[in-house]
Amino acid sequence: MRELNEIVVHCTATRPDWWKSKPTKSKVNEIRRWHTEDRGWSDIGYHYLIDRDGTVMEGRPLEKTGAHTKGRNKGSVGISLFGGFGGAADDQFLDNFTEDQERALSDLISQLRRDYPSITTVSGHSQYAPKACPCFSVPAWYSGAGKIEAKPIIQDKSPVERTSRAQSKTVQATVVQGASAVGGAVAAFQALDGTAQIIAMVGCFIIMALAMFILKERLKAWASGWR
Repeated sequence: MRELNEIVVHCTATRPDWWKSKPTKSKVNEIRRWHTEDRGWSDIGYHYLIDRDGTVMEGRPLEKTGAHTKGRNKGSVGISLFGGFGGAADDQFLDNFTEDQERALSDLISQLRRDYPSITTVSGHSQYAPKACPCFSVPAWYSGAGKIEAKPIIQDKSPVERTSRAQSKTVQATVVQGASAVGGAVAAFQALDGTAQIIAMVGCFIIMALAMFILKERLKAWASGWR
């Protein structure tokens, strides 16, 4: 794996309704076609792309050097947002993109920085080239991005596995099942004699300890994105 030290944010400069009815994978493949057939690159230039609904999809593999920012590709991760057509460098994020994209971008940056602590810089394409891309000031935006609760939709390969409703329900089900089991155990315990109660108490303690351990592990996995 190459050494990573920076994230550079871009936009695709497409209209908000571009290929609106198409799935994210098709849009990514179209951008890939532009980069490979029109520009002659070996693959799509970006490592990640974020669709209008917050879907995050992998572009070029992260271990490969991207082709997104001249002079800054080595050691950087390129993330591109769908949209930005006609935007200006000093626009606000929501002038050209959606709240779902904002949450997704914030979460993806946070996850990448957790996975690769060597990443110390988050910047925008316009800081290194006379371009409007990504059509907002990344430093100004990122200084307040920690306030965003970010849980994007993920498709295909990505180092970022997001918490889903199914995972939340799994944890909730564990709590409910545990409570039901305790209630049943109490009723059964009251029907036993003295010696049997002692044996039952020891058994219940072991079962409860095991249940708490399982719940703790599920909660840890849920909090970290069920990785």
